[in-house]
Amino acid sequence: MPPVIDVSGLPPGPYESIWTRRVGSPRALADTLAPADVPMALLQARRYSDGLREIFSPESAWINPPEARGAANAKPRQLLAARQAGFTIPDTLLSNDPEQIRAFFREHQGNVIYKGFTPAFWENRERGTISCLFTTKLTEEALEEDAAFTSCPGIYQIYVPKKADVRVTFFGATYCAARIYSQVRGHGSVDFRSDLKAEAPMEPFEMDSELLRKCTALTSQLGLLHGSYDFVEQPDGTMTFLEINEMGQFLWLEERLPELPLLSMFAAFSLDPRKDFMFDSQRAPRVSFREFLGTCEYAEFRRYLDNRPPMPFHWFE
Repeated sequence: MPPVIDVSGLPPGPYESIWTRRVGSPRALADTLAPADVPMALLQARRYSDGLREIFSPESAWINPPEARGAANAKPRQLLAARQAGFTIPDTLLSNDPEQIRAFFREHQGNVIYKGFTPAFWENRERGTISCLFTTKLTEEALEEDAAFTSCPGIYQIYVPKKADVRVTFFGATYCAARIYSQVRGHGSVDFRSDLKAEAPMEPFEMDSELLRKCTALTSQLGLLHGSYDFVEQPDGTMTFLEINEMGQFLWLEERLPELPLLSMFAAFSLDPRKDFMFDSQRAPRVSFREFLGTCEYAEFRRYLDNRPPMPFHWFE
């Protein structure tokens, strides 16, 4: 739960740009509400909050535009759009049919991965731990129980051999990219995000003109101003599209590779959010993420996080 921010001192608007990384759904309910009324109350609250977003500061540039966010987050549409833009995508099955999934597994000689349509977390309150669902290889053992597949749909893809993973973050027409040597360590070899200790070596990455053209085409097709691409770089150099996260985290790249000016790019872009934005490193002030982490403001924020009372665990996109 983010800290409560007092906005009473802010000007009433209009705002030139609005950054909202994750839009949560209403979930707070009165203790006195009858269980049978909970679905209705949540539905009314969702309609209310969605309606407010539609009319709030319509003259502002949203990062990203609300109407584009849902479409960009729809994985089936995203994969089709990526193919139309010219990307190579893995053979893919979207299903919760056990027989389809087993047939897909056999067709690719067991070289298949599973991933969810959205991140998922579980909290073990007794142990004080949180587990996360990462991309994982499918096994013969997992195929035995129908309930493991019928309970919810999943994304099943042929596993693409990796030289490295590549993460590319766009702000308008400007980007920063990193090559992640995820195969160097056991953790993160299938999904680099599971390398929680950040042990995989990284280096800056430059896209060639053709890959850049495809990214620009897909970002434009989805109506996005900002987004983070994930690719697999195969041993032969082929770049395979995995996904675009319309609000993916990006400061961790600068934390690992300080030469990538992501915070500076974001600061300049947020003042001028447009699809043809180009970052001028000579004129824009340098805003270092490493320096920010050493400020009094960040220390105060960390104290807040460390000292706030415990709260129930909730996951939302």
